[in-house]
Amino acid sequence: MKISDLRTRVVTKAMDGRHRNPRFVWREKQTLLVFVESDTGLLGVGEAWCGGGRPDSLVAFIEQDVKPALLHQDVDTVEALWAAALDRALVSTRRSQTWAAMSAIDIALWDLRGKRMGVPVWRLLGGHGSGPLPYASGGLYVEGQTCEAFGEEYAAYARAGFRGIKIKIGGAPLSIDVARVEALRKALGPDIRLMVDGLSAFDVPRAIALAKAIAPSGIYWFEQPVPIEDFEGAAKVQALGGIPVAGNESEYGLQTFRRLIEAGAIQFVQFDLSIGGGFTFGRKLAALAEAFSLPITLHHSASIVLMAANLHLAAAVSNCDSIEFHVLHQLLFERAPAGFLELVGGRFKAPEGPGLGVNLDDLGREAGEIRLPAGGR
Repeated sequence: MKISDLRTRVVTKAMDGRHRNPRFVWREKQTLLVFVESDTGLLGVGEAWCGGGRPDSLVAFIEQDVKPALLHQDVDTVEALWAAALDRALVSTRRSQTWAAMSAIDIALWDLRGKRMGVPVWRLLGGHGSGPLPYASGGLYVEGQTCEAFGEEYAAYARAGFRGIKIKIGGAPLSIDVARVEALRKALGPDIRLMVDGLSAFDVPRAIALAKAIAPSGIYWFEQPVPIEDFEGAAKVQALGGIPVAGNESEYGLQTFRRLIEAGAIQFVQFDLSIGGGFTFGRKLAALAEAFSLPITLHHSASIVLMAANLHLAAAVSNCDSIEFHVLHQLLFERAPAGFLELVGGRFKAPEGPGLGVNLDDLGREAGEIRLPAGGR
């Protein structure tokens, strides 16, 4: 089976502008879907990370550079396709674009393979079979919201069955961030995991000071406290702050994560399949983490395609601690089959449909931007 076509579709959802993290006010959310078509007419879908700006340059790169190199290639030679793409990127300025593009294509090719064989991707990957543990993620800043109201808002997700909650920090003075954490812990009680995400908003001294201040609230991890290139700084935060560090969601490459681990910078190996290498490298990163007796955790803040991919990788490996379930960023979640995201004992079930288990073929056979109804709590 050969690759006969490759198509991109930008998905855009207008937000209400009420929510912010330490870096962005959310007025719009976009992601990029990539559809790979085989010469038998079968479609696979993947998703590419395109945060931090308009996706136009990534679309052009895929259409003009990546697509010509992939047409007529065997859909089952994923490792060879990766090797050729990474080799082309070695002496270019497009390494991150290559990882984002190929991550989406990788997910799509595994989706194709699962559809062709009539089995879910997680079984093709090895089939550990355990349902992933999702945590409710968000905890953004909303103008005028009290700490008590914030705590009650997110405690409601625990009452709905989530066993973990993750919130943003670093976008307010230390005293306010500490008060938000304490109010949420009080509302949650002692048994629900509570994680914080700094989104690289801190320098090392401030990160350590905040970690020490919130550690009594029983924080499960402190995500990306310092700039992602500061491995030594993250190691200091982890060693002196009293909270395990998770990271780094937007990084890619086995060597990068090996250096993070060896530097003692992270306890939770966190990555995103839409830039971290899709299933092919996701499985390798899980194995790398396992070699150091570390768990992985999977990032998500985009569409149902990436969420489905997370469900499959989590069900394929033995060391997945958790997956992110963003309560604000849920593009195309209405396209999930019935029961796909149903919590059972705090976990999602491993999907049983072929491929990713989400059918977006109608979108893959059309062209143009997909604009979703405005929303955003």
